[in-house]
Amino acid sequence: MKAIYNSLIFFFLICFTIPVSFAQDGKNKESVSGGASFWLEPLWGTQIDPRWKAGEVIGDVEDGITVEFVEFSADGNLLVTGNGQGEAFVLNAADGTIKHTFTYITEEEVSRLNRELVSNISGGFTKSLEVECGAFTPDGRFLVLGGNLNGIKIFDLNDGSLIKHVEVENEVDGLSISSDGRFLAYASLRSAKVLGIKHWEMLQNVEYGKDSKGSVVNSIHFTADGNFMVIAGNAGNVMLVNTKGWNTVGDGLIPDATSIKSVRFSPDERLIAAGNGGGEVTVWRTWDMSLVFQFSSMVYIEAVAWSSDGRYLIAGGRDDGEGRVRVFRTSDWQMVGNPSVLADGASIEYIDVHGNLVAIVGEDAHIRLFRIKTKMEY
Repeated sequence: MKAIYNSLIFFFLICFTIPVSFAQDGKNKESVSGGASFWLEPLWGTQIDPRWKAGEVIGDVEDGITVEFVEFSADGNLLVTGNGQGEAFVLNAADGTIKHTFTYITEEEVSRLNRELVSNISGGFTKSLEVECGAFTPDGRFLVLGGNLNGIKIFDLNDGSLIKHVEVENEVDGLSISSDGRFLAYASLRSAKVLGIKHWEMLQNVEYGKDSKGSVVNSIHFTADGNFMVIAGNAGNVMLVNTKGWNTVGDGLIPDATSIKSVRFSPDERLIAAGNGGGEVTVWRTWDMSLVFQFSSMVYIEAVAWSSDGRYLIAGGRDDGEGRVRVFRTSDWQMVGNPSVLADGASIEYIDVHGNLVAIVGEDAHIRLFRIKTKMEY
């Protein structure tokens, strides 16, 4: 990590940017103000859960038809995502074509599980086949998947074989792989479990939400060098952990947060952003977890992501009866866009960014890819 604790210089950091505007519908057909423009250009969309039909289900319905996550490969050439039928897919980022399909869990596997275990997960039997999270290892050799009922599965991308199955009694709502290729961390009840990728061995159980017996980890993120990890979940805490000794070195609290759904370091790692179920976006300085920005933006927020240059913070979730993206300019924390990008008022579940590309998924069972476009107007 970029020497978070080596200097107080971070206290004085201000990220400068060029003022822009954002097309309100997420398409490249209008801009909000003069001087400069910023919009999302739709590139392609691919349906991932075949049960979804346009116009049949409007809005926020817990029917198990969903896409819960999307992640780019390290080189940006591939995307991984999954559906509510136990399947995960590797797609070509250039055109959205499906290259490989992986089975995370089957109906037969669910039927063999304890019925109380199945009924106790979020959404119960309806959500029993959901693949909740996934990521590529930085070297592109392996694919890691997690979900509501089948723990962690690690696949070899060369031949599609399952190389390891880590059984977990709880839901795995989120996972993260450090960019340096050392660590895999996955969400669990009251903790984040950390594996060493070299041998896929268990390294550490990092406790979360010690004062909340029911606290569940929802989201995890590493700094690029793997030296720090941030954890967030139902307890309302955002915990900063030093991976050299696995000690908690910072704790940001959102009082009365229903659940923190997503947490991410900024590209320069000087800031940490989180979105919670109460609809708030919160940003802290990494070096001391002091509050930078907080804005109540939606009914609830499921996803946060930073533009690759750090000039914008993107939050996605649900508001005004439909899924929405909120875009904040980090120079002054003004909201500069709120496009609706999914179909039929579906809620946004996850956002990932690579370069100028933005991948968005949600409860309309699609993965959609956009390109960030900017144009100076003279």
